[in-house]
Amino acid sequence: MSIELTTVLLFGGLIILLAMGVPVVFALGGISVLITFLIGGPNDLYIVATTTYREITDPGLITIPLFLLMGNFLIHSGISDRLFRALNLWLSGLRGGLAIVSVGVCVALAMCGGFGPGILTMGLIAVPAMLKQRYDKSLALGSVMAGGVLGEIIPPSIIMIIFAYISRISIGKIFFGGAIPGLITASLYIIYILVRCYLKPDLAPRATEETTWKTRWASLKDIVLPSLLVVLVLGSIFLGIATPTEAAGVGAFGSFLVCVIYRRVTRQVISDSCIETMKISGLALWILVSATLFGVVYTSAGAQDMVMDIVQKVPVNRWLILAAMQIILLIFGMFMDDYAVLTICAPIFMPVAVFLGFNPIWFAIVFILNMQVAYLTPPFGWALILMKGVAPPEIHTKNIWQSVPPFVVIQLLVLIITMLFPQLALWLPDKML
Repeated sequence: MSIELTTVLLFGGLIILLAMGVPVVFALGGISVLITFLIGGPNDLYIVATTTYREITDPGLITIPLFLLMGNFLIHSGISDRLFRALNLWLSGLRGGLAIVSVGVCVALAMCGGFGPGILTMGLIAVPAMLKQRYDKSLALGSVMAGGVLGEIIPPSIIMIIFAYISRISIGKIFFGGAIPGLITASLYIIYILVRCYLKPDLAPRATEETTWKTRWASLKDIVLPSLLVVLVLGSIFLGIATPTEAAGVGAFGSFLVCVIYRRVTRQVISDSCIETMKISGLALWILVSATLFGVVYTSAGAQDMVMDIVQKVPVNRWLILAAMQIILLIFGMFMDDYAVLTICAPIFMPVAVFLGFNPIWFAIVFILNMQVAYLTPPFGWALILMKGVAPPEIHTKNIWQSVPPFVVIQLLVLIITMLFPQLALWLPDKML
């Protein structure tokens, strides 16, 4: 079977299955098994077994459940409420303070548990608090959703781990490659909120409660332990003291101790944390298995040679090819889950980027920044779906969709800045020991 026909069957079949609503894992795995059978017959199906066995026995993948367990224990320790109260005390009296606090807490939760907890917890805590103080709906919803998706780019991010395994690059380097762009994004969110509230004060009425400095300083005790744990975990990776897997183990145990110290450990907390960890870990593992199988089948059919041949023959600047890849990712992200986009595009785009002379760590960060945009762009923005699930009854889908455009513009701005100034994504990885 020619590589051209294989490409049509693989991607055409995959798109049809996804359009029919088949889950990403079954779509990727099913079409890969079918094409393997069509190319080599029953004898070639051993590739399916060997690929699956190799992935599920890779000891490095224990990083995923350990970081997830760390995040789940910290969430159950009440870190969200503690951070929200503490930061709110320090920013009380500042116009738009609750929206800024929401972004700050989401950054902290991203460092603890990746994408998801920020939107879910702040959607339950911060959005009702802002609406109670008569904040503009778009500002309240947008700040929480935009802050929540920072878990994509701020380490330790699960999608970063999956990208690293698919592309065979360092997990530690990709972690710290996303740190500066992620913090720049959060800073621009805060600047936007401050400027918007200054120009239109009615968007965020100033809080009237008085707060003493004694209360503010006392509130710091609520954020010391989680902060020390995050610094210990990420710092040990940065300094070369521990591998990401070892650091994740320390983080999981440390987060359990935080629960113990805060007296939040119960049989229900342990059960819920472990079950949630197993659910997401199972999802990530099977996505990795199906994505790897898809890549093995396509590569063995001669895909890389075909793609490189096309790139060599295209008489355009390499930056135009990079821009075209970003546009493709943006379009895919509007209609597909980020894991689906990652597993389809990363194995094809990464070799092209390296061939064109782009740094693989930098390209990985640009790729993930693009996936961060996908979380906020309708109709398939996961952040929009999660917010609808936890928002108060008076919030409608129209309100949620109307709140995201300013924050999407900020995300695209950071994406462009990172493309123009690669050192934003490379400076910290180059300093790692």
